[in-house]
Amino acid sequence: MAELVLVRAPRRTVTALLVTELLLTFALATPLIATLGLKAGEIDPAAKEGLLGVVTAVGALAAFLLNPVFGHLSDRTRSRYGRRRPWIVAGLAGGVPAAVVMATATGTVQLLVGWLLAQASYNAALAALSAVIADRVPPEQQATVSGWFGAAGFAGVTPGLVLVGLLPGNVAALFLIPAAAGALGGLLAWRMLRDDTVVPEAAPVNLRSVLSSMVFDPRLSPSFTVVWVQRFLLQFANALIGTFGLFYLMTRLEMSTAAAAALVSATGLLSLLLNVAAAGVSGKLASRTRAYRAFIVVAGLLLTASMLVKMVADTVWPIYLATGLAGIGLGVFYAVDLALVIRVMPGSADSARYLGVFNIAKALPQSIAPAVAPLLLAVGGDPVAPTADKNYFLLFCGGAVAALLATALTPLIRK
Repeated sequence: MAELVLVRAPRRTVTALLVTELLLTFALATPLIATLGLKAGEIDPAAKEGLLGVVTAVGALAAFLLNPVFGHLSDRTRSRYGRRRPWIVAGLAGGVPAAVVMATATGTVQLLVGWLLAQASYNAALAALSAVIADRVPPEQQATVSGWFGAAGFAGVTPGLVLVGLLPGNVAALFLIPAAAGALGGLLAWRMLRDDTVVPEAAPVNLRSVLSSMVFDPRLSPSFTVVWVQRFLLQFANALIGTFGLFYLMTRLEMSTAAAAALVSATGLLSLLLNVAAAGVSGKLASRTRAYRAFIVVAGLLLTASMLVKMVADTVWPIYLATGLAGIGLGVFYAVDLALVIRVMPGSADSARYLGVFNIAKALPQSIAPAVAPLLLAVGGDPVAPTADKNYFLLFCGGAVAALLATALTPLIRK
């Protein structure tokens, strides 16, 4: 009997993927945008920066460890409800009690426990949700859906920004509303992501398999390794400068705190809009042309150019230019990198596990970059602003080198 080839994924599946990703991002990003900081200020106003740093760092470490583990468990799940839906639904539902713990926190330990529960819950959902693309979307449509998926992730930040503006003083609501929205995403996924792919029996889960799920052997797939390193370098470059964006404006451009914060808000909105547009358009074009490596090169060069502009910027308008270049570049990259990694990962039977490992390349730089940036800032003076006591020229030079190196690795990717 001839094999039936699926040409397009059902519209129901694609819709559920995009809406669930948007609501998941809304639930996960809102605490990072504002509510963790607001709660830290309530708990310990005098040391809120240090408290926030500890909570977010531990949460990033949890995401780093748990994403591939939950992906591995999802790959091994065999139930009447499929192998992805139980993890998506349970993860998004688990965000609600985590939000309650954080909203009612009166001390550091309670806030930390709540955020760890949230990271565990949402990473379980994220690992299984991204694997649905590998399971249920045919190769010729994966770049298009990946582009929309990336755009939905970028767009998911917007409801949190709006909510913070509408309810700036209601910290409890800022925790609970996004979590409830995420839970609704779980219900949507439960109803619309049915008919899970039939897969052969999997090896049993044990401690060794769980520990091994967090690593991979580069020799099994050199191309997977290259794509992993590219994502790490580009995310590192972005995180390297993003952490100190406010201080950069205050030091290099000598702006007041209020003016710098306003500019950060404006450029953040511009970047978000360009991220969404570039991801959607690039994903569709990549599906038509299948020239995935070309899109990676374009993204890397745009990010490099953004770093170079900020290296020498001493007025406001180059900041907008650099933001535009970076916004488009990141949108282009995240439109195709998921579709590309699905093609080069070692095995489709372990798709969620390898996508979880791949997500480490996005999460890990967010922990490393804030530690590396102060070292670069402390080297000598800034040639663009001789009176500044921090070397932002070198910081952005480091970002440009990382982005350019990621671009230079592209020819090593083989199908």
